[in-house]
Amino acid sequence: MTHTPAAVGAEVVAPLVTNLVSLIAPRKVDQVEPEHRLVGDLGFHSLVLAELGYNLEELFGLETLGPEEAMKLERVGDVIRLIITEVGEGRGTYPDADTVSSIFARFGVDSPAL
Repeated sequence: MTHTPAAVGAEVVAPLVTNLVSLIAPRKVDQVEPEHRLVGDLGFHSLVLAELGYNLEELFGLETLGPEEAMKLERVGDVIRLIITEVGEGRGTYPDADTVSSIFARFGVDSPAL
């Protein structure tokens, strides 16, 4: 079985994003899913969205998102797709193990198994 770059990207990006969203989300759920709405389902507001953005930018080496781009990110799946696109087009990178550990250590947890 061959994996397309997008499939490989999703295998790396999705668990990192969903775990990070789960840690930061004001409203806790048993498991964060791509169809969860950041604001409606998970209780995100502007400050928490900024915290999520900052951590994702650092984790994936992304440039700062403009307000117009950020406003389009309604669901967790939207965030995953954006990161896969940014990395795929060379505007970000997949994080190494040390970067992942560092980001998740901020929240007092071990990094997710990938």
